[in-house]
Amino acid sequence: MAGRVVSSSDSSQRGNGKQTSDRAGAHGSVAKRAPREASGVARSGAGDKGARSSRSVASAASRSSTSVNRSYGAGSGAGVRSKDGDFVDARTMKPRKSVSERLDSPDFGGPGLFARPKVVNFPERLKERRQAHRREMAVRIAIVVAVIAAVVALIWGLLFSPLLRLHTDQITVGGTNTWVSASEVADIAYAQQGKSLLLVDTDGMEEKISDLPGVTSAKAVKRYPHGLDVTVKAEIPAAVLQVSESDYTAVDREGRVLNAVNASVKGIPVIEVKDAKKSLDNKAVKQALQVLGSLDEPMRQKITKVEAKTQDSITTTLDDGYTIIWGNSSQMKLKKAVVDTLLSKPDQLEGAKTINVAAPDKATIK
Repeated sequence: MAGRVVSSSDSSQRGNGKQTSDRAGAHGSVAKRAPREASGVARSGAGDKGARSSRSVASAASRSSTSVNRSYGAGSGAGVRSKDGDFVDARTMKPRKSVSERLDSPDFGGPGLFARPKVVNFPERLKERRQAHRREMAVRIAIVVAVIAAVVALIWGLLFSPLLRLHTDQITVGGTNTWVSASEVADIAYAQQGKSLLLVDTDGMEEKISDLPGVTSAKAVKRYPHGLDVTVKAEIPAAVLQVSESDYTAVDREGRVLNAVNASVKGIPVIEVKDAKKSLDNKAVKQALQVLGSLDEPMRQKITKVEAKTQDSITTTLDDGYTIIWGNSSQMKLKKAVVDTLLSKPDQLEGAKTINVAAPDKATIK
């Protein structure tokens, strides 16, 4: 008997739960779960008291289901969030998106690390790369051409244009004397005219000028943008080779012939020779020229006669009557020091008029 009551109550409660579920829509699971709980209660009771208790539980379940439906807006579709502790029916939740849909959705941040790769149009991409490569090559070629053009323009401007060209009217020559021709020095400098100062060989020019007779040194200095200054150190002849009263040949210490004698030879030592040209190859004359060329100017001014019988017996006679036997041209600094000392103290000579410094460390007087 009690079993039938439970069954009848269960059926009645299930009918009530079904009606409640139809009204609640998607949240009907709550209404079904409530009658099951009520059925369990009804089974533990007996008789009419159990039936009344079951109907009371079913009624409470129906109210609970209605309350849940209102909370989640099943009828209206509003997405009202539940409070902490409220019962939630999982079946009322909206279905979740697939992984691929979520990865591609804006909420996830759009296509990113896990997004599917885009399909690349390889022919178009290859065309773009070729165009970019051609542009890059064009830029590189343009840069190289511009650099080459700039270098060529710079070289032309500095080396071949009139910008730094040497002008003959701006070449100056100084330091020459009667025996060193300024025109000969200028002719060597004029050979560089028309060249850029950057191409003018000053070292070669100085060497050529120094080879001129009577020139002991030469210095060429560029004066930008178009000038050149040449300075020489010219010496007077070391001696004059006399062949006759009217035949003189001026030579330097190296035996090089200077300009023809057309000026006074006063103060220049004279060496009497038979043939000026042949005498330049004579060893005795060469040694005499070396000795005379190493003497200072006051001593040279006093010389009245030069004898060069042998290369080791070069002798000079001074205007005050003293005769100096030099020997050869070796150790001339020491020989000159000894002679200057003796001539500065005539008392030490004790009337001697000949000073022999062929061996300067053992000089003799007589």
